[in-house]
Amino acid sequence: MKKLFIYLSLITLIVSCSKEFSSDEYGGYEMLTDYMLNEYTQGAALRSISEIGEYQASSPVTSIKKWVLETHDSEEGGLTDNVEMYISYNGSFSGQASTQEKLYKTINKADMYIGDVGLPRFEVSLSLSDALAFMGKTTFGGGDIVTVRFVLNLTDGRSFSRSSVTGSMTGVYFQSPFLYPLIIGCELPAGEVDAQAGTYTISATDSYGDGWTTGESLTVTVDGKLYRFGSYVPESGWNGTLANTGNDFVDGDSYVWTFEVPEGAKKMTWAYESGYYDDEVGFSISFTNTNGKTQSVVTYGNYPNGTSADIRTVKPLSGMSICF
Repeated sequence: MKKLFIYLSLITLIVSCSKEFSSDEYGGYEMLTDYMLNEYTQGAALRSISEIGEYQASSPVTSIKKWVLETHDSEEGGLTDNVEMYISYNGSFSGQASTQEKLYKTINKADMYIGDVGLPRFEVSLSLSDALAFMGKTTFGGGDIVTVRFVLNLTDGRSFSRSSVTGSMTGVYFQSPFLYPLIIGCELPAGEVDAQAGTYTISATDSYGDGWTTGESLTVTVDGKLYRFGSYVPESGWNGTLANTGNDFVDGDSYVWTFEVPEGAKKMTWAYESGYYDDEVGFSISFTNTNGKTQSVVTYGNYPNGTSADIRTVKPLSGMSICF
């Protein structure tokens, strides 16, 4: 009886492992192994081993995308000749001119190394600044897209790229889309950043219902000039401006302030100054640029500076996102 139990357990284990890759995405085959044996010899794939990094508009030099890719063909890499890397730019989000696809580099078989499973691998990276320079882009915008496309060329003259991809090639094992659209992110670092001209709308809340009346405030510094939204009236000698003059002590559970950053402004810093009851306040900021396009910038709930912040603690806002 014990032997029978062991046999049944082994059968269950084998079936479970076989079924792990079962999916209709393998062209109707029951298992990934069946798919590989029956179909794999008809083509080739560029398997994605790893993909890390992102593009941010605020830091094009340090925005770097990196790939480790592995070539698959019917002769276990023996047919691999080279891999071509093409890049293009789509500027439709920001209104920038787009570019045609251009060959950026070619990775030859001699430049590859043998990976863990005995197949050719290579590593490639591309910074946002290098991509833009190669395409002749001196201006760009957050929200635009740099597209990277790979082509796997074989020694028998065949080539495989995005048009060769089926559902199985983009699945769990291969992750081989050949095409990588890289959206340029818009997240700004905390602290002083390049000023973005337009209208900023601050929607503030107070859960207690008596408004921002206990010292809390939002501040924005534009080219060295400080503006404040909130209840705190600074000491004499302060050279800033109460941006909401005439409405300093707002009463109620929600209200809206607006602020204009003029064209030609160079630098700006947004920050929150803690009051006595940060557990009651929250806010969100939206931005409408000079072309009339509106986007959400950032949202904070209670304790904008953290639960341990003392009154008068000032911290630049993090997580702000402005596409420009």
